[in-house]
Amino acid sequence: MVRNIARISRGVIFAAGFAGMAAACDQYASARQHAQSGSYTATDSMGVTPREISTVALHAPPELIENSAAAMSARQAGVLFTINDSGNDPLLFAVDTIGANRGVWRLKGATNVDWESAAVAPCASTAPVGPSCVYVGDTGDNNSRHPFRVIYRVPEPPASGGRGSLETEHLRYRYSDGPHDVESMYIAPTGNILLITKRPLGGGGGRLRPALVFSLPESAWRERGFAIAQLVDSLPIVPGSAPLRLITDAALSPDGRHLAVRTYAQVYIFAVGPAGLVDHRVNPAVCNIVPLGEPQGEGVTWANNGGRLVFTSEGANVPLHIATCPLPGNFK
Repeated sequence: MVRNIARISRGVIFAAGFAGMAAACDQYASARQHAQSGSYTATDSMGVTPREISTVALHAPPELIENSAAAMSARQAGVLFTINDSGNDPLLFAVDTIGANRGVWRLKGATNVDWESAAVAPCASTAPVGPSCVYVGDTGDNNSRHPFRVIYRVPEPPASGGRGSLETEHLRYRYSDGPHDVESMYIAPTGNILLITKRPLGGGGGRLRPALVFSLPESAWRERGFAIAQLVDSLPIVPGSAPLRLITDAALSPDGRHLAVRTYAQVYIFAVGPAGLVDHRVNPAVCNIVPLGEPQGEGVTWANNGGRLVFTSEGANVPLHIATCPLPGNFK
């Protein structure tokens, strides 16, 4: 079904209303109300409503005011890491799935230009049972103007509720075809970093292109100079083809078999191959997350391998939402 959606959406002319939505954050609330009102103008369904929705009051440190990511620990049960977005201090936060504050750390030598993404994965692909790291992506670029972007990597800290600082590695990179705005990053089992574009991209004849997937090799951490993120795939999601269809986060399931990619209104769950790329032979499941009522939904991560997802939204102490969405093959 979604493959057909993508074919239809690629033919949609990039309307001025969608361009305005993509460029102006202050239109988010009215667009969300538009989607909720039932006057949805796309040619496709919003997807199924998630099951077992829970709202969890968040008691985060006061500095967490723009909760812009979600990355679940594989070593510390129920702990997820998050960040503020652009212009804030370079802080990494931990909370848990009952809403408790689990710590805050300053990343030494890092600068928050436009932090938008986070992931938890092994520190090296050659040591999958070795140390775990938190990856923080300074990947945002609202106007697609930055000549390079930066990804930081720190050892995963024990989330005991304290404060501290962390030594930081950094990887500077460029895209092979010029700047992109990216809020979605995940780490493949190979250690490669995958980056998914957020905003509408023009194609031939004024048509919109599907979201692009770029890859940085794991070896880039050991090389000098700027790494080059190469285009390796596209997704059957066309940013700008419907209200709220801008991609704000992605997360690989703990077993590496599924990828959740969220927009402001939907989450798509894809089957994934051994290299961490989407298996396009399998249609994704689609979940309508408008009923969560998020002020500005930004993050998604996995609570388990069975489709139980945790969602974060910008704002001071905005609640977490936990809900279950179908996996591919279980989607009707």
